[in-house]
Amino acid sequence: MKTILPADLDPAATNALLTGGVGPRPIALASTVSGRGERNLAPFSFFNAFGSNPPMVAFAPNRRARDGTVKDTYRNATGTGEFVIAAVSFAMLQQMNVASADYPGDVDEFVKSGLTPLPARFVAPALVGESPFQMECRLHREVELGSGPGSGLMLIGEVLAFHVREDCLDLHPDRLDLVGRNGGAFYTRASGHAILQVAKPAGRPIGYDALPEVLRGSRILTGNDLGRLANSADLPDPAQAAALRDDPGDAEGLERAIHLALLREDLPEAWRLAGRRQML
Repeated sequence: MKTILPADLDPAATNALLTGGVGPRPIALASTVSGRGERNLAPFSFFNAFGSNPPMVAFAPNRRARDGTVKDTYRNATGTGEFVIAAVSFAMLQQMNVASADYPGDVDEFVKSGLTPLPARFVAPALVGESPFQMECRLHREVELGSGPGSGLMLIGEVLAFHVREDCLDLHPDRLDLVGRNGGAFYTRASGHAILQVAKPAGRPIGYDALPEVLRGSRILTGNDLGRLANSADLPDPAQAAALRDDPGDAEGLERAIHLALLREDLPEAWRLAGRRQML
């Protein structure tokens, strides 16, 4: 493990480390208007939700790393106190990328990207017609996280209204088909085989420390395998588990079988095999 100190890096190199290692990040396609009524549309991946009562989101149109100047999005949002956050689906990825270019303040990125502006209900900034999920927001607070090039400018907004496309009302990841931001030119498509379901612990699971040492010391079972076993509600008796069926095979073969059972999400079979493994 190599240790890198921010003090040894310039803002651009620090940003590359942050965006490469902290990801994938959700993308806020932020719609704002200037005091003169000029539309602006730009994506930001320093973005997330931070509360539900009231619903709060925050994104950071940070100072430019090259010279420390502020972006049109920040100037508009703080000047008017309003913005719209649109989620970015795979179908609009390339158009969003066009909107990310550093156009002058009087250029309408809706026009440049070909994305469709639609009237919002409570705020002046436009909705994005192609987005499956978006939020009208009132600026709650701005937080400066520095003053030099690349420093953070966080905008916290209260959600006044959600807008969800009709076919996405269940918010299923495959229908939303959102993209997330990684480092450099890399993105993640959050649908299809990229989506995993992981059940939250029910009550207090047994934990890793309760697993038999023979399993914890395995060279076959992965951290995910052991974590899945550790999320069990209780620890089966190894003799009872092994007695359900007599499995021939060596220790390594049984551990591979446990691994495959967990890949199938067959936890009872995994524990039965684990009981047999303990009896060897």
